[in-house]
Amino acid sequence: MNKQMLQEILELSQECLARFWQMDPEFVIRYFDKNIVWIGSAKSQYADTYEDAVKDFREIVQELKPCHLSHQEFTVAQNVGNACTIVGRYITTTDDNVGYFLQAQQRCTFVWEMKEGEPKIKHCHISNPMGELKLAEGEKFVNALGETAKKYWMSRMQSMQSKQKIVVTDNKDITYFLSPSEVLYVNAIGRNCMIYTTNGAEIHSRSSIADFMEKAGETFSFVHRSYIVNNIYISSIHPYEIRLYDGSQIPVPKKRYVEIKKNLIAFYKE
Repeated sequence: MNKQMLQEILELSQECLARFWQMDPEFVIRYFDKNIVWIGSAKSQYADTYEDAVKDFREIVQELKPCHLSHQEFTVAQNVGNACTIVGRYITTTDDNVGYFLQAQQRCTFVWEMKEGEPKIKHCHISNPMGELKLAEGEKFVNALGETAKKYWMSRMQSMQSKQKIVVTDNKDITYFLSPSEVLYVNAIGRNCMIYTTNGAEIHSRSSIADFMEKAGETFSFVHRSYIVNNIYISSIHPYEIRLYDGSQIPVPKKRYVEIKKNLIAFYKE
């Protein structure tokens, strides 16, 4: 496929995902090939006929709650003749009007083939990370919170109910009033710091990282002399780094690794 067609199919893959998570299976089904193979997140979600894939897709939507996507990363994994493979990862977050909160990083694979001038899905795979979502046996979509999501939701609700704000002024003299739950992590830059937010903004604060920590609150931790992280966004800790839900990787000093890991575990057991 040429470059323009690949870009169109990549964008179509993103649109299919957005519609899927907004409970619109028919938009995706219209692109199903008659010989599609569909693989979902649960053990039972494997269909190698068009009829079974359509039936399963429609059943899944009945279990879904509307979600929006963020931090999307898609790439062309293969391009051969009239077929291509699109792979990606992204974060799903339940919409604000949903009665519970869920957020997790997802992965997907689309295999497309051009047939009579129309793009058709030959294979589709949409996955849920089992660790954080904790799917129950036979459950197609999670209605229970993992511990990290629960911490985040509690913090978010508390921040919405209170007037607590972190006030920072950037190097362009713009002042921001941030809720603690809006901040992913903070990185020291000389005597100043860079604040990374959940909506993708990067705020170059005039203040030092130590000044930020004084305002931040109990959900934040110094995991490195140059980094503060918001504990509620930590997905895992590895020797010697912390990984956040948006894919960010924060270094952890070898000498403090055991101490930091112990403190994070204690935070989630409170």
